[in-house]
Amino acid sequence: MSALRRRLHGRVREVVNRMPRPLAEDVAALLGRHGRTRTADQGDLFVLFPAPVWSFLHWVPAAGHPDAERLHAAALLLHLWDDHLTDRQLTPDLAALQLRTELWRCLERDAAELCAAWGADSGLVARHTERYLCATHARRTPADLDSYCSLAREQAALWTLLPRLLETGGRTEAGWSSLVEDFAVAWRLVDDAADVRRDAVAGIRSAVWWELPAAGRARWDERARRPGRDDVSGYVLGDAQQDGSEEAGCAEAVGRVLTRAAALLAAAADRAAAAGEEGVATELLTARAGVLTSVRRPW
Repeated sequence: MSALRRRLHGRVREVVNRMPRPLAEDVAALLGRHGRTRTADQGDLFVLFPAPVWSFLHWVPAAGHPDAERLHAAALLLHLWDDHLTDRQLTPDLAALQLRTELWRCLERDAAELCAAWGADSGLVARHTERYLCATHARRTPADLDSYCSLAREQAALWTLLPRLLETGGRTEAGWSSLVEDFAVAWRLVDDAADVRRDAVAGIRSAVWWELPAAGRARWDERARRPGRDDVSGYVLGDAQQDGSEEAGCAEAVGRVLTRAAALLAAAADRAAAAGEEGVATELLTARAGVLTSVRRPW
């Protein structure tokens, strides 16, 4: 699997190499700092993504096509890049913005090539792109945790584009897109649980916020309004008191969010096993085991 990860990183480098040289050099240096490992000194971007969201390419033979690998690599990185530009982890300079443009071009070009080669539904590209942009740029305000998870499904639309092309092109049985989508939602929930302190300071209404009681939600929102706040003392899970306080309520909310993520992963693993896809079923169960360990951890 590490070879596939590095190959996906190489597909991104192919996109970078199409950029004007001064910009390409800056972007290559930036990407090289992400996911650097002992065995990949030029970077390994996709070590940042849990296995099922990219490793399904290993289990579907047709997904080994260079255009398919490059398409999915671009889709994964676009979501991450947009997220980091939005939350200012990335400076929106010319190099970063040009890479985003090149990734979109790559996605559209490779998707068109695959639709022509496989006879897949060419309308999927526009529909998945629209779903993604509506969910990230013009996102609606969720009403509850269910609608929050529905929004996360829409935001994963780029990640499910290749699975849908494979399905409609007759290159694999139906079901892969729903597996990737369920995993993406579970990953969002796990990520929200891990980022509870940062999100509380920033006033981000994450999945944890939706699981808090009314008093906990009010306190979360009130903290975000305080000028100069740089800590989340009331939401430091390791210090939470199990006495019904708001801090304990936050720990309980995190536990419920992780339990929901584990249930999504279990259901996806069951569907994969029923379809005879034991490899990805094992990956999903491994991910679920990690989530359950977090649920049982004493706060």
